[in-house]
Amino acid sequence: CRECGRVFSSTGDSVCPDCKNLEEEKFELVKNYLWDNPNSTIDQVAEATEVEKKLIIKFMKEDRLASKGLVIDFKLNCSRCGKEIESGTFCKSCRDKLVSQFKDSSQAEEEDDDYTGGEMFLKDRFKKRR
Repeated sequence: CRECGRVFSSTGDSVCPDCKNLEEEKFELVKNYLWDNPNSTIDQVAEATEVEKKLIIKFMKEDRLASKGLVIDFKLNCSRCGKEIESGTFCKSCRDKLVSQFKDSSQAEEEDDDYTGGEMFLKDRFKKRR
């Protein structure tokens, strides 16, 4: 586990179920505090809830909190273009571009699937098993 160091069977998370539950409890604390105290600073939220600023920022990056409810002294920027954003990792423009590029590459891959040559590729074997 990235947080406590315990070994666990991962299903894609980098934290164990115990730490994930603790993180969810902290999220609920922050959410409830902001519900009762809108327009609080990130320092006020961290102090009142005893939740680390780093974790509050993580909630913002995960798009679970928006800076609309916070008066923050921290700027969240798009990871691609650097534009200031309220939550998440990418601005709307960059997110749309990435989705478009993904769709284009996905369509190109589907066109490659029409290949009728004599060789057999591993991905073809997986398709036939389904």
